[in-house]
Amino acid sequence: MQRSVFGVFTAFLCVICVLCALPAFRKKRYGLGVLLLLNAFTNLVNTIHAFYNTLF
Repeated sequence: MQRSVFGVFTAFLCVICVLCALPAFRKKRYGLGVLLLLNAFTNLVNTIHAFYNTLF
């Protein structure tokens, strides 16, 4: 149960980071956009790890 809750939470954070990165790129704040996309990728990896208990 804890794994699925953590997985859903990190997936939600991944979506938020992608949605925040889009306006950052539009305003030409590339550093912030890249940082948010890296955070989104990290959250995606954590989501996979939480649901399947394995990395890739």
